Amino acid sequence: MDVKKKFPIVIISIAFLLVLWVVLGFEGNELPYVTIQELKELKSSQPGKRFRLGGNIQEGSIVRDSHDQLDLTFVLEQGDESLRVTYHKIVPDMFKEGIEVIVEGYYVNGKFQADNIMTKCASRYQGDLREANT
Repeated sequence: MDVKKKFPIVIISIAFLLVLWVVLGFEGNELPYVTIQELKELKSSQPGKRFRLGGNIQEGSIVRDSHDQLDLTFVLEQGDESLRVTYHKIVPDMFKEGIEVIVEGYYVNGKFQADNIMTKCASRYQGDLREANT
């Protein structure tokens, strides 16, 4: 086989392997966004799997450990559903009761063990951005 015929075959093969590698790599890192109700239904079929869910922090539900200020629990609400969340890291600056958050982590024994918390940006910043762009 001459070099001119081998080159396109090699390029197509490499491209195919790269696409396959990317597709399989991203599939394993996919973090599904679920509701509290879906999470409770999935718990037995997906142990050890990470999930992402969002909701509001229930008023009066934030409890910090008196010995370890990084250790806290709170209740996440989505409509009529609620879920106790545990977390052991520094929380975002805007973290407080009543705000909307997105949590990522594991569902274990009826509790959500978060390893990442993201707060939703306050709406007051939206006006500032619009004014800056005009």
